Amino acid sequence: MRKLLFVLFLLISGNFLLSQTLPGKFGFGADLGITILQGQSKPYVQPLGSAHIRLGVFDFLSVGGKFAGGWIGFRDKNTNAKNWTTVISGEIQPEFHIIPRAKSDAYFFVSAGIVHYQPNISSYSGKNTPTVGFGLGLNMYLRHFLSIDFSASYNLTTRGDFDGNSNTKDKDGFIALKLGLTYYFYDKEYIRQAYIKGKRSR
Repeated sequence: MRKLLFVLFLLISGNFLLSQTLPGKFGFGADLGITILQGQSKPYVQPLGSAHIRLGVFDFLSVGGKFAGGWIGFRDKNTNAKNWTTVISGEIQPEFHIIPRAKSDAYFFVSAGIVHYQPNISSYSGKNTPTVGFGLGLNMYLRHFLSIDFSASYNLTTRGDFDGNSNTKDKDGFIALKLGLTYYFYDKEYIRQAYIKGKRSR
């Protein structure tokens, strides 16, 4: 049984060693995930969804853009009552690929953009804040044109009132964990030639 499991592991691992990340490859997709507030109030998990695009610039660099919307949850420190803040954001995200041209494509990234947020408090009006972030991701290519995407990121903002409490100097942030799919457009002959070129250069 152990030998069978080991053979299956090798076959599955080997499937993720083919070249995939290439300059000029353009993709779009969607993600679903969760957010975890990092601030003065206690967090509780809330959903977040996003749409994204990605363009390969070099073997080791791609540039993405994402538009996200969802909620960030928090608990009152005294009553432990649950509440949430609605968030909408747009960001630009350079991605640096750790193992270029790998089918199992790990990368790290930085991001910058704007977040619009509205705490679920009737007396509180929505506001905007710049955000910067960083994180790690993994694209697992099922085909040249389709990948499953995992990512974990931390975003820092310039505001401390994501929970509706403006009486603080601390800056709020949030963690986002996402799972999604990306579909890629490409010219098949270009991909084939780039693959051959990559194999020859090794």
